[in-house]
Amino acid sequence: MIKNIFFLIVAVLIALPAFADENTGTIRGEVKIFRERRFADVVLYLEDVPGAFKPPANNLRIDQKNLIFIPHVLPVLVGTTVEFANSDTVLHNVFSPSKPKKFNLGTYGKDTIKQQTFDKAGKVALLCNVHTEMSAFIIVLSNPYFSKTGNDGRFTINNIPPGQYSLKTWHEEKRPYQEKVTVKAGETTEIKIQLR
Repeated sequence: MIKNIFFLIVAVLIALPAFADENTGTIRGEVKIFRERRFADVVLYLEDVPGAFKPPANNLRIDQKNLIFIPHVLPVLVGTTVEFANSDTVLHNVFSPSKPKKFNLGTYGKDTIKQQTFDKAGKVALLCNVHTEMSAFIIVLSNPYFSKTGNDGRFTINNIPPGQYSLKTWHEEKRPYQEKVTVKAGETTEIKIQLR
């Protein structure tokens, strides 16, 4: 009896992802950047997605190593807490003058972690007042349907409720791009974008 219940539970757990996939859609594609060899750090996100979304239970992290913020671009959902680690042997000071989240974590040394919660959508520029060459960005978004490209420009946004949405891009230097996309349950919508 217990063995049968165990197998029933396992069967239900295995079936759940397939059920979810049948009721949601995917946007997958590729971004090219005019006159660039790397296509990384383009944030793609959907607007007009109804609902309330809980931030992740686990904090995300930006490290500081070899006088570089890693990653350089971090997209997050509103309400997400980000940890700022210092893996360098020198002091750093993380601050932002950006309107969505002005903050200053003060100066701190190696193996110290400080954190900040991002509770308003928008672009948050990160700087270090000890090392003026350092910079990074946190892109705070109102729903979890977003992705960031790697060097090859590929991206995937999964588990999207069926509907019509505005797909938008953010890049540190290029003009934003926008297009209407229709997401159908159980289907993948392919997108190709060139940023200039």
